[in-house]
Amino acid sequence: MRSAFNIGLCLLLSLTALTGYGQHKKKKTVKAKPKAKTAVVAKAVGPAYTSAQQLQMRKSFYLLYVLERNGAAHNVVVKDAALNAIAKDRQERLAAAYASCGDGTCMGQAFAWTPEEISAVADEFKRLTVSDNDMAQIVERLKIESRYPLYNNDADTTFIRKAWEDVAAGMNHIFRVYLQGGAPRYPKIDSISFRPNDAAFVQKVKTATQQVMAVGAGSTFFKQPLMGSLEALEINGRDEAIRYEPLYKGANAAPFAKSRRINWNAYKFTSIMVPGSGPGKPGKTMDTMGMYRCGLAADMYNKGIAPFIIVSGGHVHPYKTPFCEAIEMKKYMVSKLGIPDSAVIIEPHARHTTTNIRNAVRLAYLFNMPAAKPMLIVSDQFQSLAIEKMAIRFMNELGYLPYEGLERKSPTENVIMPDLRAWQQDPEDPLDP
Repeated sequence: MRSAFNIGLCLLLSLTALTGYGQHKKKKTVKAKPKAKTAVVAKAVGPAYTSAQQLQMRKSFYLLYVLERNGAAHNVVVKDAALNAIAKDRQERLAAAYASCGDGTCMGQAFAWTPEEISAVADEFKRLTVSDNDMAQIVERLKIESRYPLYNNDADTTFIRKAWEDVAAGMNHIFRVYLQGGAPRYPKIDSISFRPNDAAFVQKVKTATQQVMAVGAGSTFFKQPLMGSLEALEINGRDEAIRYEPLYKGANAAPFAKSRRINWNAYKFTSIMVPGSGPGKPGKTMDTMGMYRCGLAADMYNKGIAPFIIVSGGHVHPYKTPFCEAIEMKKYMVSKLGIPDSAVIIEPHARHTTTNIRNAVRLAYLFNMPAAKPMLIVSDQFQSLAIEKMAIRFMNELGYLPYEGLERKSPTENVIMPDLRAWQQDPEDPLDP
């Protein structure tokens, strides 16, 4: 097993690739396979991804993010006849929808991947993974980076099929919720911003569709629906997943610098995680429960058991609140409780308790905390008891546990060991994948 340092470094550099911190990864040797002479690939025409769209793509659709980067595997996908035939069918479907649709539901149906298309793409990806060395190298890279860790032990063809099915499901989820008005996992906070038949909304969708339809030769077969899903999130003002990125800068710059200098042997825990508690009322930044939880974490920090407190919570309650739970908790802990700024790490994306924990584990790896040392979770007694019994909810919503074992230490404390499965992207949660 890789050391905690190597795991953290690998994940850190993987996370920062988009922002100019690229690096050369050590890759497994993949035996070269016979391949036909590479065809000339036409230069892509049509709209380009914005920087915000690229960041959302990396967080929600990492497989597609990798394939969209210029390189041999990108060229393999662009020139594939079977995949291009699927793209041609969608172009015709979108053109017909643009001319006749009068609501977001109709447009969402035109953008969505059909079960037959998902299956056909999966079969073609499996074939390419076996027959083309460049595609085989992509699978090896994805396994090394642990972006889809649940599938790492699968055969390469099974891995690529599952990763593809995840990103296709993710796009379809966005179309279903943010164009068609379907219910997300948490409707009270994550639902569509418009009525699907609202005239102004339909016009925005059609304007975006017109731009997406300009995607032409030299583009990947998935660019139209991918751009459509990214545009749908933007139309709905749903950029929660990319706010505050990268998480080693901004409010986390001082803690990140401190994490490079820590003597971890001096502490029992790597960090103390405290979940947020949204006030639920417009204009209010925190409630008494959030303050109480912060006080519990501050007390534990002052006992010297961990060098960091991770405050976790995004823009959650009430619907589309301008206040971020983690940001407000850090302000409170630093200004009111006297905790050093360099000791408080914000996790500003989580939208519920399961992702409070999952995202805190991700930060443990990002900040290069030792994977063999436990993390402490503190909260009120009611939530602490719920966390102790949350394994079923984790499995139902995420499909895995982001930790190895959980121990109830006291009525307000739980202890976990981090697990790399936390890096698995969630296609059902584009606001915090």
